[in-house]
Amino acid sequence: MNRLRWTGIVFIVVGLFLLLACKFGRDKPPSINVSPARIEPGAVITVSGKGWRPGEQVLIGLNAPNAPPEDSETVTTALTDASGDFVALFSFPEDGPWASMTELCMVAHTRDFSKVAVASLNCTELSTATPVPSSTVSAIPSVEPATYVLGYVEDISASARTITVKPIEGQAEVIALVESTEIICDGRLAQLMDIQIGDLIEAHGQVGANNSMIADRIYILARVTVEATATPTATTPVLAWRGEYYNNTTFSGNPSVVREDPIIDFQWQDGAAAEGLAVDNFAVRWTGSWPFETGAYRFYAQVDDGVRLWLDEHVIVDHWHESTSALYSADAYLSAGLHAVKAEYFDAHGDAHARLWWEYRGLDAAQEYPHWRGEYYSNMTLSGTPFLVVNERVIDFDWGTGVPASGMPDSEFSVRWTRTVKLEEGVYRFYTHVDDGVRLWVDETELIDQWHDAAWQTYFGDVDLSSGNHDIRVEYYEHAGHAVIRVWWEVLPSTPTPTSTATHGPTHTPLPLTPTPTLTTTPEFNPPLSPDSVWHCLIPVCIRSGARGCWRQRLILDLP
Repeated sequence: MNRLRWTGIVFIVVGLFLLLACKFGRDKPPSINVSPARIEPGAVITVSGKGWRPGEQVLIGLNAPNAPPEDSETVTTALTDASGDFVALFSFPEDGPWASMTELCMVAHTRDFSKVAVASLNCTELSTATPVPSSTVSAIPSVEPATYVLGYVEDISASARTITVKPIEGQAEVIALVESTEIICDGRLAQLMDIQIGDLIEAHGQVGANNSMIADRIYILARVTVEATATPTATTPVLAWRGEYYNNTTFSGNPSVVREDPIIDFQWQDGAAAEGLAVDNFAVRWTGSWPFETGAYRFYAQVDDGVRLWLDEHVIVDHWHESTSALYSADAYLSAGLHAVKAEYFDAHGDAHARLWWEYRGLDAAQEYPHWRGEYYSNMTLSGTPFLVVNERVIDFDWGTGVPASGMPDSEFSVRWTRTVKLEEGVYRFYTHVDDGVRLWVDETELIDQWHDAAWQTYFGDVDLSSGNHDIRVEYYEHAGHAVIRVWWEVLPSTPTPTSTATHGPTHTPLPLTPTPTLTTTPEFNPPLSPDSVWHCLIPVCIRSGARGCWRQRLILDLP
């Protein structure tokens, strides 16, 4: 009991820490730092940022002094980690307009420019440098010691794809990895995640004037022995993705590799995603809880091949098929606090890459919900601001005694779903299976009104529709116990026009639109053959008359 109690306290403290960090992070404007402050063409530039939103994409560009940020020319991008930090490296252009300027600005911004940070740069004039034709440089093999560095790894930034070393030979202290960088360990290709703090490495590549290098190849010469570390306490929360890597595409068995990934931004191409993993036919599952502020978000996933994305257990991206560098997106509206995000990815064959990020779009941004727009409320009255708004492909949920979204209560909540669908002309029957209350409208005509506590009940209503688009709205609330809702519909077969001659119409399943007339108004009961079956009583009720006939609703009562 004491252990459970302390575990609960730890989770509470971690949650409070993250919420406070999220709050103060929003109050503090974003910033960037550029190194070196004075640069020359071809130099390796390091841009580090703080105070940005976690998980978002930051665009980094060059601009003329006093020019508006919107005029900047993007030179690289970066993804922020769960703390809202990023590091990016790029090689300063050796030609073009920037190479001839003595002063310019480095601009970092979100895609919609809602957050912008600017830093000034001083450039070395080209006239002060001795120009050397590029053909001459490439023709002379470089044997300068500065083209490589030998040293021990002191720090690794997976989000920035940089390694900090304590050099033994050479001058570079920060090593940047690009897509073409090769990492060699024991004669085999390795990944950045295979490098550990304390390893002895040798890196070859282009060295800039600020002791930074863009590496062409890195050799892991000696491995450090890593001792097991204690579980992080509440004072040192780990903000990262939990990555589970499988040697199959169905997540079967135990993962081959489990590790922490600061961001999901991988360009494996035709290499292995992790040591011991096949280069093809593998899958990865990433899970994490990330801090968000209130507002509209757009989530992006760019992959080769398939991807699925969940937000608070709701599927918002589902493209589980082979593709080539496909980009998918989905909108959501979130309340402030932690939200659970899960991504699943698979690679079939050929190149492999996976990238996931999101962007904040403000409180009132227009959003797209191609299927059901699901609005989730932390009360039973659908009042106030929704806790969560997501796209739902179907309304088919059995939450049991759990919560519909991270941070919501497990009871006394409500949901509103709306969508527009194109239907052919005909008589439609709309069904709801719920625990507890439900209401359903078609084109503002209420077909089902069962706004009361009930356990595992099925209701339906019929409506005659013309061909075209029709608006459907479903409202649901959960009071206590199990939470279940399912909504679906079907078009009913045409009913022959009654005549004076007795005819036997087709048998419909479920029950026909017009019940067979009887000599008594008492509902007809058909006792089941099995004592374990349930009796069904059909009560037709006319709730509205119109030019197209009587709008009917039927209530199925389950009798013991």
